[in-house]
Order: sequence, then structure tokens, then C-alpha cells
Amino acid sequence: MIFDDLVTTTKAMQDLKKKTAVKNNKAMQDNADTKYSLLLTQANHFVDVITYLYTELSVQKNHEILMSTSELMNALEQIVASGLASPDGITNADNTFKTLQSSMKKEWSKQYTDLTGATVSTLEAIKGIDPGNVGSCLQKIQPAENWDLDVERYQTMHDGLNEADHLIMELGLDDEIITFLQNTNSGRATLQDLNDKVLAWIRDEQLERKIRISFVKAK
Repeated sequence: MIFDDLVTTTKAMQDLKKKTAVKNNKAMQDNADTKYSLLLTQANHFVDVITYLYTELSVQKNHEILMSTSELMNALEQIVASGLASPDGITNADNTFKTLQSSMKKEWSKQYTDLTGATVSTLEAIKGIDPGNVGSCLQKIQPAENWDLDVERYQTMHDGLNEADHLIMELGLDDEIITFLQNTNSGRATLQDLNDKVLAWIRDEQLERKIRISFVKAK
């Protein structure tokens, strides 16, 4: 009797252990699946962004980043090759993705300056002439300064750059006039900067009352 009870109890404990192991394994697998799904989504967003930058904006390609991205996508495919996401594989892929993100963040810092620097500088120079349209362009361009996985941010930046080019063209600006405006905004413009071309442009745009002249204080 006691032996039968012991056998029954032992079997019940073994069944409970198996059920607990299955439950734990299921929880671990569910957690792995969630991490994999998130990582895959982020990786796809990353691909969308660099594809847009390299094709639509003609940003200079970084072949190391492209190769690393290709390797990451292949790794993500292999992780689920057996049908179940491998926790170790996810950890390795996640580390690879973080390194890739860090590299692209540094890369984009320079690319953004190369892509927008001249336009933003010109917009700042003409802000006093057409503050509404200039402000609208800057609001579309500047949020893309910080690396992000939202492709719409870069599409909006592209729209802002195109609008800025159109605005600058409509104002009939050339390098000489832009330099004058930049010097005026920084308080460095002098009467020597007012050559015939600049004066003609100021009159054409009816800006005579918007530009002030003052003496430099003696040191």
C-alpha cells in the first residue's frame, strides 16, 4: 500500500516536472519569438532607410555597412531555419544590429552635414526676408539631423530641401548675395559689401527698409 502510494506520488512529481519544463520552455520560446519579431522589424526599418538614402537622396554608399546589413539579414533568416527562433542566435544578431546602428549613426552625422549644410546656411541667411517659408523648410529638414529608423523623417527632409531650392531660386540668389546676407545676419556686413549687384537685388526685392546699417563700436 505504502509502496503503491510512493510510486503514484513519484509519477505525479515526474509529470509535474515535465509540465513545468514544457511551460518554462514555452515561456522562453515565446520570449525569444517576441525578441526576434522586434529585431526583424527594426532591421527591416533600417534597410528601408538606407535604401531611401542611397537611391532617392544619392547619399554616398558605405560598402562596409551594406555588407554588414546583408550579413545581418542572412543571420536573421538562419535563426528561424529550424522553425523556432534560436535565443543564442537572436542575442548575436541583436549585438550585430546595435554595432551596425552605431556605425550608421556616426556615418549619418557627416552625411547630413554634407547633404543639408549649404542649404540650411542659406535659409538662415534669408530668414529675415521670408520667415514663414524659411521656417517651414527648416522644420522639415532639421529633425532628420539625428539618426532614426523612421524613413518618413528623411522623406520629409527631402521635401524640405526641394522646397528650399525652389525658394532660393525664386529669390534670385547667387553666392555673392548669399555671402552678403550671411554677413548681415552675423553683424559682419559693411558698406564695402554693397556692390552694384547686391544693391540691385535689394531694390528688386524691396528690402531697403529691412536692412539696417550701424557703426562698429570703437574698442
